[in-house]
Amino acid sequence: RLDRPNKVQIEDGPLTGNAIWFSESDDLLNWKPIKKLFSDRNHYWDELIGAGPPPIKTKKGWLCVYHGIAMHYQPIYQAGVFLLDLENPTKVIARGRFNILEPRELYETVGQVPNVIFPTGLIVEDYDGDGFAREDSEVKLYYGAADTVIGLAETNIKELITKCC
Repeated sequence: RLDRPNKVQIEDGPLTGNAIWFSESDDLLNWKPIKKLFSDRNHYWDELIGAGPPPIKTKKGWLCVYHGIAMHYQPIYQAGVFLLDLENPTKVIARGRFNILEPRELYETVGQVPNVIFPTGLIVEDYDGDGFAREDSEVKLYYGAADTVIGLAETNIKELITKCC
C-alpha cells in the first residue's frame, strides 16, 4: 500500500507526514514501510503530502492521486498525480509539478475546515480486456470539501497522465 508514516508535529496541531512510502504487510494489520517514493516540496503546493485513492492500472504505469497541503500562508489542501512503474511499483516514473484540483468553490473554501480538497475515492468507467484503464475512460474523483461535504470532479485517464509530466 501507499502510506504516510506520521512523524512531523505541526505547531499546536496533529502529527502529519512529509513523504509517501510503499509499505508491505503479511496480515493486512501490521504494515512495514519498505521504500520512500517521494517527499514533500518545500514552499510549493504540496509541502505536506499523503496518499489518496487506490492506484489505477494504465499502460503508462500505476496512476496515483495524492493530496498536498500548502503551508506557507494558511493550510490549503489540494490534489496531484504521479505514476509508478507497472513492474516495480516502488519506482516513481513521473510526478506532476502542479496540482490537478484546488479549493475554489464556496463549499470547498468555507466549512468545518476551510480550503480543503481531499481525494478519497475514484471510479474508472472503462478497462480493456487485460485490466488496463483505457486512456479515454472517464474518471470520477470523489473528494472531501472543507471537511463538510463530498465533491465530485470528472476527467479522463489521458488528462491525468498528461498532468504527471
